[in-house]
Amino acid sequence: MLATEGLAVSSVGLTVGLTLGGIISLILIYVVNRQSFHWSMSLHVPWLALSVLAATLLALAMLTTLGSARHAMGIDVVRAVKDDW
Repeated sequence: MLATEGLAVSSVGLTVGLTLGGIISLILIYVVNRQSFHWSMSLHVPWLALSVLAATLLALAMLTTLGSARHAMGIDVVRAVKDDW
């Protein structure tokens, strides 16, 4: 369950990050360059590199979540709460 939640949060963050990055790149290419520098350029999206990056990030996020969950499951809950207070 923890791994699923970690994967869900990571995929939401990845989706939002890629979407906002794409929007910012479009604004920079088609608005800022034309107004500030009076030139434009073509847009080339490296889909293969982005998909490899996304898959790698999701795999690393899953491994991190599993490691954290394994560590959390090994701690006695009562002792952990006592140590915090």
